Amino acid sequence: MSIQNLKKIELEITSDCNAACPGCARTLNLDKLNIQNLNFEKIKQIFPNKESIDGKSFKFCGVLGDPAMHVECVDMVDYLTSYGGYCELSTNGGVQPVAWWERMGKISKERPGLVYIHFCVDGHEETNHIYRVKTKFSIVARNMQAYANYASEGSAAWIYIVFDHNEHEIEKAKIHANTLGFNFATRTGMRNSLKNWVATIAKKDKEKKKVVVEKKVITTTGEKEHSKKTQVAELDKFIMQYKLQKNKNKNFDDKKKEILKTVVCKYIHEGEIFIGADATLWPCCFLYDSAFKNQEGIIDRLNQFEPNWNNLNYHTVDEILQHPWYTTLLGASWDPDHELHFARCIRTCAKNKAYHNEINVNP
Repeated sequence: MSIQNLKKIELEITSDCNAACPGCARTLNLDKLNIQNLNFEKIKQIFPNKESIDGKSFKFCGVLGDPAMHVECVDMVDYLTSYGGYCELSTNGGVQPVAWWERMGKISKERPGLVYIHFCVDGHEETNHIYRVKTKFSIVARNMQAYANYASEGSAAWIYIVFDHNEHEIEKAKIHANTLGFNFATRTGMRNSLKNWVATIAKKDKEKKKVVVEKKVITTTGEKEHSKKTQVAELDKFIMQYKLQKNKNKNFDDKKKEILKTVVCKYIHEGEIFIGADATLWPCCFLYDSAFKNQEGIIDRLNQFEPNWNNLNYHTVDEILQHPWYTTLLGASWDPDHELHFARCIRTCAKNKAYHNEINVNP
């Protein structure tokens, strides 16, 4: 694999965020958080010409941060689309002034089909702030309108995670999205189906003239749950059994082989990479997330390689992709018996990516 034949690049250009969503890795691991940014010059250095950009998909995402927190994000979108790159941006929409969003809309108008914004807004005026803690719906609505005023038709979507507390506002959000000319979709996340979250919400008490802090348990039940929750539970059971070295017989080995055949790797099978705000290059956002938490000791175990082996401040994309971990070890390590095995790969991408989000367009 080389930069020329990559199909999709996920970019976390900042680990900064205006929100404090209770299920987010950054909220749950603030003690590990170090705010970092990829600047515009670095993006141009990594992708220096039309040959490295044209026809590729660039997804500005947020494992730890919101890309709109980076003021140069709009410059990056302008640059990449000028060379034929397709840019997706996932954001809570709660930051940057109107002019910033108007400029993003104008770029989408000038280069139709090359810009698509996912406004991740989980509710309407009454409920969005409950999961998207610290965001203000009035600012989100203002920014969505600013983008819509100048954007090409169909160049944005309102993406709505459905919880028990916001289900009643879906229709209101759909109508609002329609007035903006946006598509509308609901999203079901596996982590929300497996676990309840506790949101800490600060509210102004006008009578007492002070800020009151409330705790709210966020639940996802019934038909709102992920349809493949049972499959992921089965994978978790298999991983635990293997760790405990129980039931290691021919049937168990056959089950392992069967599961390994169902792994769909973003890098190996789909030609995708993930670049973090710290300039490290990973096969996917999931292993970047594991590295942030040092889950399964991933950083310690990969330290057997030379220092900064996957850091774009020291190597080019092609140099990193020629590293043994990418050429041979990654695929081999899906086997639980491999010395560099990370259960995250099986749990997240086995059973044809059972763990991944489910999107329901225009429900």
